[in-house]
Amino acid sequence: MPTFTASQLRKVGFAVFEAAGSPRYEAERVADSLVKANLVGHDSHGVMRIVEYFEKIKRGEIRPGAKTEVVRETPSTALIDGHWGFGQVVAEEGMRMAIEKAKTYSISSVGAFHCNHIGRLGEYSMMAAEEGMVGIIACNSGPKGGIMAPYGGAASRLSTNPLSVAVPAGKMKPFLLDFATSVVAEGKVRLKRNRRETIPTGWILDKNGRPTNDPEDLYRGGMLLPFGAYKGYALALLIDTLGGALTGAGCTTSDEYEGGNGVLMAALNIGSFMPLEAFKKRVDDLFRSMKDTPTVSGCEEVLIPGEPEFRTEEERLIEGIFVDDETWQGVTKVAEELGLDLEKIIK
Repeated sequence: MPTFTASQLRKVGFAVFEAAGSPRYEAERVADSLVKANLVGHDSHGVMRIVEYFEKIKRGEIRPGAKTEVVRETPSTALIDGHWGFGQVVAEEGMRMAIEKAKTYSISSVGAFHCNHIGRLGEYSMMAAEEGMVGIIACNSGPKGGIMAPYGGAASRLSTNPLSVAVPAGKMKPFLLDFATSVVAEGKVRLKRNRRETIPTGWILDKNGRPTNDPEDLYRGGMLLPFGAYKGYALALLIDTLGGALTGAGCTTSDEYEGGNGVLMAALNIGSFMPLEAFKKRVDDLFRSMKDTPTVSGCEEVLIPGEPEFRTEEERLIEGIFVDDETWQGVTKVAEELGLDLEKIIK
């Protein structure tokens, strides 16, 4: 597998998206988002998406340069029509709007529809945490009809429906919850397929509702499973109502659902409840009590949610980012189709 610096991969992503019709800011924004996902260890949301996004542009599903439109607004809420632009641009605009409203009105929520894949949710919740707020974001997603079975079911009805919450701390790193309500994100199964690896039992069922270790079975009519059995299923169903029904994007199984992401974002201004620094100290104390917990056999330490990602980013900024051969071959083909010289770009 080839290894690249974050800077090299950003240049590749920027060149591809700009050549495909994106204005400069948009190309930079999407490339940054994908590479950031690779840096923190979420390769399923990283540069492997370049090929997918390019194909969607060609099919007219992603509309480079599309302008968002606020179709409904109150002092503390808003609803945005993304007009099928890049999801990263739509979600960033929505979270920035939520943060600004929360500065005045303490709590704010913004929904978005007609929005393409927004990528790793943690980058948006962290935007609020960096402003001294609690950031929350959830979205429904995926193909019409879903790709995940409900608890006890043997057919797809839901999507991975991820959730992220970020909470600022003081001297400690922020709390960052960011996960799909399926056992794993679909992209992680795709990554295993690209690497010709098997997957653990319990990730997916085949088209007949039977457990399987072959990642290809997911793409032959199979389905993901919810994490934590009925608990993951309940969360996924909740997020379909919030990201789909509430925003008007449509629930995964509804006639109005057109794909993409139905997104609900929220920002909670900590300073409206108590002094921010006092809150951060309390969070630090809580986190230290977790870190000081004696560990069970085979576990070296107790981690705070988000800690593995922060550490991975530090490592990959130094050691580089590994890209699987199939992903790089796909990116190379896209570059050739656009008349781009990859070797020149990454120098």
